Amino acid sequence: MAKRNVDGEGTIVQRKGGRWHAAAYVLTPDGTYKRRFVYGKTWDEVHDKLTRLKADSQSGIPIVTSKLSLCDFLTYWLTNVARIKVRPTTYAAYESLVRNYLAPGLGKKKLTRLTARDIRAFLTATARTCQCCAQGKDKARPEKKRRCCALGECCEVSL
Repeated sequence: MAKRNVDGEGTIVQRKGGRWHAAAYVLTPDGTYKRRFVYGKTWDEVHDKLTRLKADSQSGIPIVTSKLSLCDFLTYWLTNVARIKVRPTTYAAYESLVRNYLAPGLGKKKLTRLTARDIRAFLTATARTCQCCAQGKDKARPEKKRRCCALGECCEVSL
């Protein structure tokens, strides 16, 4: 009789043509477990990939799904990783950066489709945009003290 794996250990199977694949249930960002597959040419290669996949899942790193947006991932990361691992002041700074810059600029982008080109375009646009006007900070300032963080004078874009 064949030996069974312990629950949660995963499975490794040889496919037609000699290639191998493995499957295991891993943690997703929404807190559920989903079955994920890894593929390779040899049993050892698939076993290594499966071990890494399970280790990431057990350490609390969510496995990225095709539906996960950057905003969803950053929200998960802030609440489940950053809040535990960094100081409260660092967490507050991270949360502010995500809320003010990353979520509005790149938040809707799917994590699996996020590229270096997207990030460069975002950084360039952010550097050229008056953040004081874009975030409404200049509305609260007296008219003579309004200034643009990118240009040095208020551009009055969203006033």
